Amino acid sequence: MKKNFLLVIMLIIPFYVFSQDLIIRKNGKKIDCEIIKIDSLNIYFSLTKDGNKVNSYINKSEVNSYKHNDYMQNKAIDPDFMHNAVTIGILEGGGSLMGADFETLVSKQIGLQIGAGLVGFGVGLDLHFMPSIRSSFLSLQYWHQGIGNSFTQSLIGPSFVYRGSKWFTFQLGVGFPLEKGPAYPENTQQPSIMLTYAIGAYIPY
Repeated sequence: MKKNFLLVIMLIIPFYVFSQDLIIRKNGKKIDCEIIKIDSLNIYFSLTKDGNKVNSYINKSEVNSYKHNDYMQNKAIDPDFMHNAVTIGILEGGGSLMGADFETLVSKQIGLQIGAGLVGFGVGLDLHFMPSIRSSFLSLQYWHQGIGNSFTQSLIGPSFVYRGSKWFTFQLGVGFPLEKGPAYPENTQQPSIMLTYAIGAYIPY
């Protein structure tokens, strides 16, 4: 079990996340750079030109949007840089019969999620394929199905979560049981690995 858990961690957590600032001018030109400082009038940045590091600045009136510290600062320009999403559906919220999950991006491709429903709860660590809350992702999830006397089991394992461009989402994965509760059928042996899945709709914001 410990070996399987370590393997899941290694598959889901990246070794590093590359960060690059970006300025998009009103004429559509993009400037890949490192933003140094932002004040009420200007954005100060550095970039590499002909092998040399050059410091410069641009007036905000010439800027359509800019990305700094992994986040787009004008979400109206590019909705893909929205930071949060709520998912509602069947077996969401830690494998609940009906549940909901809340996810927030903590970097451009790493998200944390927490959820609950009828009856259960769960948490997850997400690695998005693209720097967007709308992107599909891999997730390491903990599911706790049932509470108190209705507690059935707890699981941990990886899942692939598909997110459509608008609202549809589903997930498919495997779970390794951690604990069996009083509501688990007495005449049924708990398998060492089981299929996990969920389907629903997500709302990014």
